Amino acid sequence: MKFYPEYPERQTRNLDGVWDFQWLGSNVNIDQIDPSELEYNKLMSVPGVFDTCPEFFGKRGIGVYRKKVFYDKGSDAACLRLKIAGMGLNGRIWWDNQEIGSYDLPYSGVNYDFLPGDGMEHELVIAVDNRFDKSKGSLFSPHFDFYGYGGIYRSVELQELPECYLERVQITTINIASGKVRLRIGLGGKIPEELKFAVQFDRSDKVIFQKKVDEGFVEIECLVPDFDLWSPARPSLHTAAITINGDSIVERFGIRKVEVCNRRIMLNGEPIYLRGVNRHESHPEFGPVQPLHLILDDLNLLKDLGCNFVRCVHYPQDQIFLDVCDQLGILVWQESMGWNNCEDSALNPRFFDLQVQQTRLMVRNSINHPSIILWGFLNECCSDTEGGKKLYGALAETIKAEDSTLLLSYASNKKEKDVCFEFADVISMTMYPGWIEDISECGTAAVEQVEKFIHDKASFTLSLELIDKPLLVAEIGVCGLYGCHDRANAQWSEEHQAEYIAEACRSIMNHPRYSGLALWQMFDTRSYVNRGQVRSKPRGFNCGGLLDEYRRPKLAYDIVKNCYNEHHMSSSEAESQKAMKF
Repeated sequence: MKFYPEYPERQTRNLDGVWDFQWLGSNVNIDQIDPSELEYNKLMSVPGVFDTCPEFFGKRGIGVYRKKVFYDKGSDAACLRLKIAGMGLNGRIWWDNQEIGSYDLPYSGVNYDFLPGDGMEHELVIAVDNRFDKSKGSLFSPHFDFYGYGGIYRSVELQELPECYLERVQITTINIASGKVRLRIGLGGKIPEELKFAVQFDRSDKVIFQKKVDEGFVEIECLVPDFDLWSPARPSLHTAAITINGDSIVERFGIRKVEVCNRRIMLNGEPIYLRGVNRHESHPEFGPVQPLHLILDDLNLLKDLGCNFVRCVHYPQDQIFLDVCDQLGILVWQESMGWNNCEDSALNPRFFDLQVQQTRLMVRNSINHPSIILWGFLNECCSDTEGGKKLYGALAETIKAEDSTLLLSYASNKKEKDVCFEFADVISMTMYPGWIEDISECGTAAVEQVEKFIHDKASFTLSLELIDKPLLVAEIGVCGLYGCHDRANAQWSEEHQAEYIAEACRSIMNHPRYSGLALWQMFDTRSYVNRGQVRSKPRGFNCGGLLDEYRRPKLAYDIVKNCYNEHHMSSSEAESQKAMKF
């Protein structure tokens, strides 16, 4: 599936479809594969994952994909670019039996540039390994509370690159009153000292520029004609088309300003309260593969809930999903992969380097989405340690170097012990009172612990170091099994979950310190199987969803729908009355 940016002048072919497939299993090392010796006796879809298929369901090992590609070297292309929008967990890629790259950044969009070689018919081979290898400092671990699928999660594309080509154009809002933006044009290939290029916004006339190139970039500032601001209520989008000799790019963007003022998150100069949920890319049949129909259905459910915000957990999300969030006006927290990693991981040089790589890629790949207001990383990790502080500081620096205009946060479960809040623009905490935290209070029902817990955690953020930063609840909730009912509101029943969620929404939204919340979670998701504390993962699922894995609503769904929509209406009325008064 296509997503922005677009490259209208490039010869581009989408390689999605049915590929040849061979299962090598778990007795093979991916570093020892010779693609010329492989035989293929199966078929597999791309995008797709092999471990949701009946024959390989739940298996760990190596699956190899092959695609015949017809390409004539006689074209004007200087080289080819293979774009893999996301796969996992690790992989190697060959073109005509010559390795062109490896892959060790699950869910990240990665490009591989190479020379095509002679001949018309070529062979592209991608080996995917979904096993866990802690010895390599891998980003994914077996204890993660989401399933590590094996396969090619997202689209694969082949582009012909000219001698000098456009990489990306980062578009930054400078002034929301005048529509002034900065264009930072990145070049690749044989880069000239000066660049002649044309800029066209939407359907306006082209304007010609000629500028010196500085370390592969050209920067200009422009006024966007007839602009509208982007907001959840009015998600107005614009395009910028940049053309050079032999190449062009179309970026889509929105004009908006995100900042912090008086402990509040501000959008276009107005405070905004975040009503959201956490969402995985997950489905029991497709795994992390996201058909457009599923994306639209999920986002329409979000709108029905009264959400204006989604936290995308716990890895970089599909660019197509973000494109649709741009169109629908859904605010987004986009984060790189990390889940409960300990200090030993943070001190591992390989893990440290991979974290920096994937976080930089996340920002570069998602840079122009106006829906994104928060960059994040390292969910519930070692932010209470000195080793963690070095990694958190490096990731914060990495993000700010790429984009200093948006807000930075991370979900912390360390509360008062956290030593990394200095790196965050917004303080975000995960909270599970009576469910995961403070469960020793056996005589007190979980729901009775919610309000005090929320109040206590807000109180410590009133210190001088944190008082000016907005406070979010990044996760809160309990699990409920779809169809499980109990008149006494027993744990795991839908009634217990609904009662708990209602109290959480009431307590947080009535507390003046909080700027929003993201409930855990939108729908049930596949988790670890027969590993760790399996009693907390019945059916091998995290059952904290407001809907089950097939998007069937639980009782908590309508509870949240009422809470969120009532809060939205009361907020709108308050703003209206304030406007009338002043």
